[in-house]
Amino acid sequence: MMYLLLTWLLSPLAFLRLARAKTPTAQRNILLIQTAKIGDYICSTPIIEALRKSWPTARICLLVAPVTEPLARHQPGIAQVFVLPGGKVRGAAGRYWLYRLLKRERFDTTICLSPNQAFLTMPFLAGVTCRASILPNFAIRSYRLATPFLSAAERHLQGRMTVETGMALLAQLGIDAPLPKKRIVPEPGADAWVEAQFPALKHGCWIGLGISSGNKLKELGKEKLLDLISRLLALAPGIQVALVGAPSDSPLASELLAELSAVSQAANASGNRVLDTTGRIPLERLAALVDRFRLYVGVDSGITYLADARGIPVIDIMGPADPQDQRPTGAQVILLRRDLPCAPCSHAFHAPYTCATGTRACILEIDNHTVTAAIRKELFDETRCF
Repeated sequence: MMYLLLTWLLSPLAFLRLARAKTPTAQRNILLIQTAKIGDYICSTPIIEALRKSWPTARICLLVAPVTEPLARHQPGIAQVFVLPGGKVRGAAGRYWLYRLLKRERFDTTICLSPNQAFLTMPFLAGVTCRASILPNFAIRSYRLATPFLSAAERHLQGRMTVETGMALLAQLGIDAPLPKKRIVPEPGADAWVEAQFPALKHGCWIGLGISSGNKLKELGKEKLLDLISRLLALAPGIQVALVGAPSDSPLASELLAELSAVSQAANASGNRVLDTTGRIPLERLAALVDRFRLYVGVDSGITYLADARGIPVIDIMGPADPQDQRPTGAQVILLRRDLPCAPCSHAFHAPYTCATGTRACILEIDNHTVTAAIRKELFDETRCF
């Protein structure tokens, strides 16, 4: 609250300076702020596409967290990517860093998709002419007090997807366009690199399986994963499973492979039916790996949205996530969730990291038979793995 109070004290001078500023034209210099995690970044790429198509002469830059920089670096239509140190604005030093960035780059427009107090106030103090932001639907007093420092604001509404809230914000800026598709591209040369690194993916019918999540509340757990892998392999002799995850997931992948081998050597004969890719591929090349899957199965996390953006059929085990806020939207997507009084509890602007009931029933009570039945019934007519 101290920084908010200081902004109010300085506001007369800031408003006076803004009154003398020129209105941005089609040659806008835009900073789009999206500092959330991988899935949120991918789901915001339609906003980037809408800006790029509606204002083709504008300079569009991104401010992102370190975790998403590898994807943002190759985002089409982006002039420059800036990385927020530590992924958060911390204290006076963080605010000063942001202020200097805004002044140095002479941005005349900021569009914030990851609202926090600093992103609402610092563009105002830096003299940015057009200051637009979405606002969370979980009301916080500081947001209400900071809203007067924006020139355009759009509050997120329950039942509306966050990307739709972003498009409604763009409409306030004069961009009235249909919702574009998500778009993620791998770095140049990624396809050849993946082919050389994982030659087994050239043959067979591969299912990608996400074995973890940035939010541990959503994880399936080792026992559930072991059962699911066995069921996937049993669907048809030609099916193979690629384990997908971050470097921190490699120990879990090793445990899964060891236990699968101990239970049935035939299930993973010669080690060619289950492939461990965890920690072996950089994020900027991951899209090239996902492109080789006939299907991707995962909880509601970043790689699930990456598969969706690349047009891969997806089974999303939603768990605690609210599908009204955010969900895969491709042509071949199945959402699996339990209808429980406590779910969904994880929302776009309010995401717990522990289970309030201690049961994680929203994840654990989605049985693996339901997952494999969904694969057989809805998706494999197209993928021809049977």
